[in-house]
Amino acid sequence: MPLKLSTLLTSLFYLLPLYLFVLAPFLRQVFPPTDPSSSPHDADQDLDQDTTQDPALNLLDDTFISIDDGITPTCPAPSYRTHVLSHSPLVIYIENFLTADEATHLVNTSLPNYTPSIIYTGSTPRIDPSTRLSDRALLPRDTPVRCLEARARAFQGWRPHLYIERMWAQRYNASGHYRHHYDWAGSMQHGGDRASTFMVYLAAECEGGGTNFPRLRMPRAREWCRFLECENEDEGEDGNEGDGGKGKRKGREGVTFKPIQGNAIFWENLRPDGSGYPETWHAALPVTAGTKVGLNIWSWYQPPRRR
Repeated sequence: MPLKLSTLLTSLFYLLPLYLFVLAPFLRQVFPPTDPSSSPHDADQDLDQDTTQDPALNLLDDTFISIDDGITPTCPAPSYRTHVLSHSPLVIYIENFLTADEATHLVNTSLPNYTPSIIYTGSTPRIDPSTRLSDRALLPRDTPVRCLEARARAFQGWRPHLYIERMWAQRYNASGHYRHHYDWAGSMQHGGDRASTFMVYLAAECEGGGTNFPRLRMPRAREWCRFLECENEDEGEDGNEGDGGKGKRKGREGVTFKPIQGNAIFWENLRPDGSGYPETWHAALPVTAGTKVGLNIWSWYQPPRRR
């Protein structure tokens, strides 16, 4: 007996949700997409993979990760203040994350070690001043650096399987910049990725050089203009006509953090499911005069392998 059209349509009506909510997610887990167009990255942009190796691999060794070697430094108690800019993704501004003495020590320690900064295309490192014009220096793990590693881990609640990468100072002279990029690589399915970033300002004797996040929303409170670039910064709320007291950005989208010595920006790169937040797209804007020195503290998340 031929199958009635109504029976066929009814069957499809019940089978479609089964496919959408059960079978399709299962197939995506078993056969993850390999088409580069499925990546949330902008296709024509390079990612900030600022290591000597491709961090999409499992690299828990002391050339990439600050391995626990049994040395426990005696560290001063931190005295920073925090301000939450965004909850999703979590973005926190940290006042006085470093003391002036700590920042100066790290700048001085970095001086002999600078080489041109690199970017990665896939797993291949290269120098491209049109994308990234700066110098970088790997910091030796002396006591101040180890204390900063401990401070970064404590700030995040000593999360399991979270490792602090070896720290790099970044020096931007006049015209130095880094175009918009992500710190995460979308490599969780291969074993690990950068879960979070601290961008710390070690020296800020410069003009320009702000850190721009074009996909974050500018906060309404004018108090944020201490840390963010705002229009009409010299005017009080009453003189800021038409914005209801909101600190507008200076002619560019999103928010731009001012370089201020000792202060830091912390943000989470990954959602709970391991995918990256597109809102963390950021850039180091060009330094127009002077020198800026930043410090990247990246936290690498790598869950244990199943046997």
